[in-house]
Amino acid sequence: DVLLNTTTRRAAGGHITGMVGVGQDVTDRKKAEAELAQMALEMLTLIDSVNAPIFGIDNNGRVNQWNLKAAELVGYSSDEVMGRDFVE
Repeated sequence: DVLLNTTTRRAAGGHITGMVGVGQDVTDRKKAEAELAQMALEMLTLIDSVNAPIFGIDNNGRVNQWNLKAAELVGYSSDEVMGRDFVE
């Protein structure tokens, strides 16, 4: 994969005299991003499959993780709690 950036080249009067382009090989970055996405999916699958409630709270006290066991025990789905304050 190649990321290509281009811009026009202009003369002192402002008229276009050409183009300048720079290509960057992003193959390794794309591969690393795909591997990271796969690891994140595996982690979410693991979190949802354990037989224990798991939840996450961000620095502002809002729920950012809520597994299936937490939903079963508390009675609120992840859609109902995600982004809400953990303690109201």
